[in-house]
Amino acid sequence: MDMRSEIKKLARMEEGPYPFLSLYLNTRWDDEQQRERIRLFTKNQLKRIYDQLKDREDWRRAFVADQQQIERFVEGLVRRVYNEEVNGIAIFSCSGIGTFLTYPSIIPFENECFIFDLPTLQPLVRLSSQYQNTLVVMVETDSAKLFEVSMEGMMAESSIESYVPGRHDQGGWAQMRYQRHIKDHMDRHHKEVVEHLTELFDSDKKRIILIGQDRIIANFKVFLPERVKQQIADTFSMDFSEERSKMLRRVFERLLQREREEVSHQIEELKERTPMGGLATLGLNRTLEALNQGQVHTLYLLTSFSLPGGKCRRCGSLVLIHPPDESSVPCPLCKGEIKTINLGEEMMRSALRQDGEVKWVQENTILKANDGVVASLRFR
Repeated sequence: MDMRSEIKKLARMEEGPYPFLSLYLNTRWDDEQQRERIRLFTKNQLKRIYDQLKDREDWRRAFVADQQQIERFVEGLVRRVYNEEVNGIAIFSCSGIGTFLTYPSIIPFENECFIFDLPTLQPLVRLSSQYQNTLVVMVETDSAKLFEVSMEGMMAESSIESYVPGRHDQGGWAQMRYQRHIKDHMDRHHKEVVEHLTELFDSDKKRIILIGQDRIIANFKVFLPERVKQQIADTFSMDFSEERSKMLRRVFERLLQREREEVSHQIEELKERTPMGGLATLGLNRTLEALNQGQVHTLYLLTSFSLPGGKCRRCGSLVLIHPPDESSVPCPLCKGEIKTINLGEEMMRSALRQDGEVKWVQENTILKANDGVVASLRFR
């Protein structure tokens, strides 16, 4: 599954008369009590929402079908009907339009539940941006394993084995000629692995992680095309006999660290670029203007960003609103009626609808100094 494409499909959904229930669960089961806690969390949240809808009888009637469907699904999770390697799951249900979608994750979500007129996407987008699809290559002198991983876990796996002569029968390393002979075999093996890796890379550009001893990785990289080298996100060494789950955990830890470093660097560049009229905006007002004009390439938001805003029912523009005025003020662009919204969620949705990217950031001093929002632009 291409999670980015799925997220953009969700972001492009249009508002309708029926509620959308969004449920995020941590399904990393440490014990049976954890399973029971998930069941109780789900039951309590669904009851809370049902009570919350007492003044929306139309939504409450539609919600009952969502409630029943989700309870059945969660019961299946708790009873091990589904994949045990899943550590998190996002569920979107709107029975009114016949939609029930589930997205597994190897990374746990925080337990959260929302009901709005559209899917609540922030937790899914946040994880997806942190754990992009990655090609992992574990390479040795005479063997290699290639994995495609994403936030959903292991997507594909392949192995390559080659014959490389070992130590001399009578002990000790062979003479220089024999060592060159071994090196030739290793080079042929590495070239074969590179061909396979390049084919996978060219079919769907992804970042790459190399795992192996320093001297072997150095030899392997000699044969990589430059376009593939440029996408190497990390290299490290580990014991190849480690369990796959430990290898994946190590990969995801390093991916998260690398993503945080890259995002911090990108935001620093935006700050430097903005005073010179570059393709960047700092702060809420200018970023909203850029979103409304379809200029945003990548939107950066603090995870703590939480402001009410307005969305024009006629032209779809996003605007700031102030509590005394609420949505009584007409749209400044077309004079249409303004609907009160969660501004961060709608800014994210707007960027995704424009085929942009969204990065939710835990901590960043530049973001804090600029209303929690900055963006890179496609054009001015």
